[in-house]
Amino acid sequence: MIRKYSIVDLPDDEPYRWWKLYDDTYVIHYGEALDTFLLLGDKKALQIDTAYGRGDFANIVDMLKGDRDLIVVNTHEHFDHTGGNMFFPEVHMHPLAFENADKAFGPLDEKWLKNMPYPNYTKIPVEDSFVFDLGGRKVEVLHTPAHCKSSISLIDHGRRLLFPGDELDSGQANLNVFDSVKAFLKNCRRLYERRDEYDFIMPNHNGCPVSKSYLVDFITAAEHIVDGHPDLVDTEDVQNYCHGFFKGHLRAQIGNSCINYLPEGLVPERGF
Repeated sequence: MIRKYSIVDLPDDEPYRWWKLYDDTYVIHYGEALDTFLLLGDKKALQIDTAYGRGDFANIVDMLKGDRDLIVVNTHEHFDHTGGNMFFPEVHMHPLAFENADKAFGPLDEKWLKNMPYPNYTKIPVEDSFVFDLGGRKVEVLHTPAHCKSSISLIDHGRRLLFPGDELDSGQANLNVFDSVKAFLKNCRRLYERRDEYDFIMPNHNGCPVSKSYLVDFITAAEHIVDGHPDLVDTEDVQNYCHGFFKGHLRAQIGNSCINYLPEGLVPERGF
């Protein structure tokens, strides 16, 4: 790999792998549970999320995009999706992400920070219905806030893919306050109404692609929660369930789709 960007290696860096979903669509996988995506058009490339910005991330993107101009977009403000923003001169995101896009989950290595070429990168707002034109491939923005107020989903009309960010993982939706379930239900109904425009869903965590049929079970699970009769499961029986992270949360499941959420009236100790 020819390295355009200098890199500061950190002791807890995890490895990258990447592969072609299609000849013009890459999955860039960091560690064990985080994917970002690179979409290639005739003239431009679109990088969806920047992971934690660790290791050779920016060099991998630069290598795979070829000679196309690069557009970078964040699906939402959380640092596992925005950590590499400072490698790029400008990044698109929903305006509600501006305030928190650069807030890390913990202390950052000073040498790593000083190495970033664009610490004051430009944040470019994108809102519902905005379309990225990559040349022969158009990608539409939908504002879908539930997991996070700044969340957007992206419909790739070229390859018929839906990129929902963290609004739903592979079979799992992680939500906060009870009203987030109502917002999630509204979003899922909207995405389901547009199901003829995409063939697969591409979450950022825990595996992709997944079938769009997951939306049916997500909608049913959310409807039951909102209506007051959730299909709860005992989290003690859920393998690898993050009890510390989801402290106080309930887990409702229909088929292969489940929702982690706080009961009405409770406030989270930490946000997603």
